Amino acid sequence: MKDNAQSPLYYPPFDFLRIVLATVVMLYHCGIFKWSQSGNLAVQVFFSLSGWLIGSILCNTRAADLPKFYFNRSARIWIPYFVALTLLLGLGAWRDQPNLKWFEFAFYKTTFVYNIFGTPQLAEFSAQMPLKGTGNHFWSINAEEQFYLLSPLLLVLFARFGGRSILAWLLISAIAWQYDVYTSIIFGVLASVVRSHHPKVFDLKLVRAAGCVTAIVAALGIYVGYDYFSLVPFLAIGVVIACAMKGQKNRIGTFLGGISYPLYLNNWVGFFATNFILSKFGLKETVLSTLLGIIASYAVAAAHYLYIDKRVSGLRGSVYTEKLGRAAMLTGYMLVVAGIAGHYIFFSRA
Repeated sequence: MKDNAQSPLYYPPFDFLRIVLATVVMLYHCGIFKWSQSGNLAVQVFFSLSGWLIGSILCNTRAADLPKFYFNRSARIWIPYFVALTLLLGLGAWRDQPNLKWFEFAFYKTTFVYNIFGTPQLAEFSAQMPLKGTGNHFWSINAEEQFYLLSPLLLVLFARFGGRSILAWLLISAIAWQYDVYTSIIFGVLASVVRSHHPKVFDLKLVRAAGCVTAIVAALGIYVGYDYFSLVPFLAIGVVIACAMKGQKNRIGTFLGGISYPLYLNNWVGFFATNFILSKFGLKETVLSTLLGIIASYAVAAAHYLYIDKRVSGLRGSVYTEKLGRAAMLTGYMLVVAGIAGHYIFFSRA
């Protein structure tokens, strides 16, 4: 889901993997994929991919370069996210009847803590969420933002104290798997740490084949009924390792990978628009509306990528200053702290 332009290596299959994953999420949201974990499975692979790519960047980042890292991440993630969130809340305010609960969920998403305080309430209060729970998948963006804030502490600031050691990340991975906390992301970081110590290990076909076998075995385990959340991190990192083939960029892959993040964020927009229009002809939530919704979602994602993401990416190098980087870093931490504090001050007793 995230841009790998900062990474010293390029993996063309990751571009195609991202668009497949974003499409799976879209098809789950529109009801084509019926399995309840379809969307989550795609998200878990996204997480491992993000852990791999961002971990690779941070393994080669000095403390002095952290402001630039935060600036690039905030430009890449925040701008598309807040555009999508503004659209969601704007349409929600128009269609819903906002009450305190509605504003609570809007607050969580704005401060990147929805995954902590919002999703546990989904079953009980979905009707009071913006557009009745539309945008619930933003929880994963919030989780990744927290990862961006926490991972540099170990991988950069504590690098001299074992923060980049394989043993440390094996231990962290074991704890994460035991308690089901950021497990797929951390598995991705572990793989990037291994690569930083052994740069050619994932170039070996045998290792990529092992990743493929790991993914297949985990998938079979899930299919026959073993615990999904215990096995899905292995499936996710297995897929990423199997696809970790270095190469050159190509236009098609770059475009498809580029639209994957806006497609993930905004896939609901196409269906909202087509259902709104076709409802006037009695065709809401029909096969036709679903087909047109898919086409519209790709079109919205392409426009978002071409007119927002690409322009932001092209400008961020020229506008960057260390002061802006530090401001982005501080803002990220402050938003999450404000979200946690706001929950306990204003909403935990509601």
